[in-house]
Amino acid sequence: MWLTAIMFYPGPYEPTSVLLIGSGWLLLAAVGTVGLVLVGGRWALYTILMTLGTTFWVATLVPLNGWTVAGLASSSAALVLLLSPRQDRLVRKLPSASGPPPRSVIVTVAALGLPLALGLIPVNPNSWVLAMAACGPVSAFLYSRTILGGLASMRFGLLAVALPASVLMPLPHSLTAVAICAFITAIAWSPDVAVAFRPLIEKGSTYAIPPELAPKEILDGARIDEKGRPV
Repeated sequence: MWLTAIMFYPGPYEPTSVLLIGSGWLLLAAVGTVGLVLVGGRWALYTILMTLGTTFWVATLVPLNGWTVAGLASSSAALVLLLSPRQDRLVRKLPSASGPPPRSVIVTVAALGLPLALGLIPVNPNSWVLAMAACGPVSAFLYSRTILGGLASMRFGLLAVALPASVLMPLPHSLTAVAICAFITAIAWSPDVAVAFRPLIEKGSTYAIPPELAPKEILDGARIDEKGRPV
């Protein structure tokens, strides 16, 4: 709804900014919705709430018309539903014991939100802003899929691109990009972020025990008797 609104009535936003905003909304909304429906993660709820908050920010900058009114109504309805007691019962109260560490989720969502953060600035972005915005989702994909270079891109890759690119970007975009990438870099050096990318897996050892010492339910499941013979 909001993407259609700013496509037809962009206000201070250039077509390139609309592209960044739309891609950021779709990425964050999709990831947040999947995380909320499948695992009930609180991080997913916060991601969707943050995405909804940006729509209210855009509403203050674009002209008021039928599309923006419909967008405000949709955002308000979504906000009420997400904060309702019924929805709260679907969200985990405590982190999942088998889930990724919170810091690894933070760096991934922050990288995914880089296009949206750059697009929300009501200044015409140049091609360097587009290139910087694309680096965020690429790093998030490499890291979340544990592809070679994913951890390095979070720890110093994004900042290494943002620092020289900041000289070639408009000032609001350069400051925003450097701040977000520095934030990601600071958190990415946490041990939790590395463990989520490279789990600490140790090879276990096995040893045989006499069938006479095995519990009966295990013998029944293996369909053998106390002597180790098939039954």
